[in-house]
Amino acid sequence: MERIILHIDVNSAFLSWSALKLLHDGYKKDIRNEVAVIAGDPSKRHGVIVAASIPAKKLGIKPPTNLYEARKICENIIVVKPDREFYVLCSKKLISFLKRIFTRVEQFSIDECFVDYTDVKSKYGDEIAFAYRLKDEIYKRFGFTVNVGIGNNKLCAKMASDFEKPNKVHTLYLSEFKEKMFNKDVSELFMAGKASCVKLRSMGINTIGELALADENILITKMKSMGKMLKEYANGIDESEVNTESYDERKSIGFSRTLAESSDNKAEIFKYLFNFSKDISSKLKEKKLYASTLTVTIRNDAFKTVNHQKKLINSIYKEDDIYENAKELFNKLWDTNPVRLIGLSASDLSEYNNYQLSLFEENEEVKKQQEVDDLINSINKKIGKNIIYKGNKKKLV
Repeated sequence: MERIILHIDVNSAFLSWSALKLLHDGYKKDIRNEVAVIAGDPSKRHGVIVAASIPAKKLGIKPPTNLYEARKICENIIVVKPDREFYVLCSKKLISFLKRIFTRVEQFSIDECFVDYTDVKSKYGDEIAFAYRLKDEIYKRFGFTVNVGIGNNKLCAKMASDFEKPNKVHTLYLSEFKEKMFNKDVSELFMAGKASCVKLRSMGINTIGELALADENILITKMKSMGKMLKEYANGIDESEVNTESYDERKSIGFSRTLAESSDNKAEIFKYLFNFSKDISSKLKEKKLYASTLTVTIRNDAFKTVNHQKKLINSIYKEDDIYENAKELFNKLWDTNPVRLIGLSASDLSEYNNYQLSLFEENEEVKKQQEVDDLINSINKKIGKNIIYKGNKKKLV
């Protein structure tokens, strides 16, 4: 059976949710219909806008414009501070509702998710007709609108939901991909960030179609693994499954840090990943567990959260292994936009070491390394502090 995936994206989520709260608290205006924005700190002239109403966008006020520039355009602009706790509550209500309808739901960020429609199509019928009913029901129940994208995989569904907004249903089936996407600018491809687009344009690649037909070897030479992934995306290729374990429910050991100031300094960010790797390794050793999956999470100034996951052939617990894989994941995920939050987690935990020896590895060497790690962990546990560790001459970057 052909896969059918839906991507559900709340329209101007932070502004919509703030509007609902303000109306509930007695505010007389619906800020969705006014020149209004959500900004990190309304008291600061240069606060960054993270969401804007449609009337504001029509005037050219869009994220990540700062308030100083926005007030030049509209002096009486309505500015509302983000309410993270209320946003999380709204998000949880939506996800809970969707889980009552679908057997496979994956929360992609606070305001968007994927659902696998394949298994329920026989029950609910044509996916396009159902998508219209679903978005209308969400508005009726919760008071905010969503876009619904429909495709044969997660990539296509997500890009479809980014077509004309708000309160729309769009399709991007694989059979439509060439017609609908090949003539679009390469910047409209999912995961094609500013830095990637600069590199692609330097190679004479300006449209998604040109990227789809580009030489993969040249792309890999110029852009490494990102080049290969973008070529696949330009051809509509995405084999990833809808992950029913949400990021806040998954059995895992993880750490994250909200930076004091957003940073695009890779060396600084890698220091956090290095420390997270040590802490995760320490926890795994303490619990005598091994991890088979690593996930790196990035959040930017617009509160958009993305993550990239890697299923490991060999389960791991050592900090060096965790850190090297974490760097690889970050490099694949990061689009060079400033990072506000960085996180690393290890999941698929097991008491058993699923280690596949290569022809050039010896059992005794693996055993010896594990004995050294166990000894260090035992000493640290007795001392009560994680102060003893193996020497590591590897550079952070």
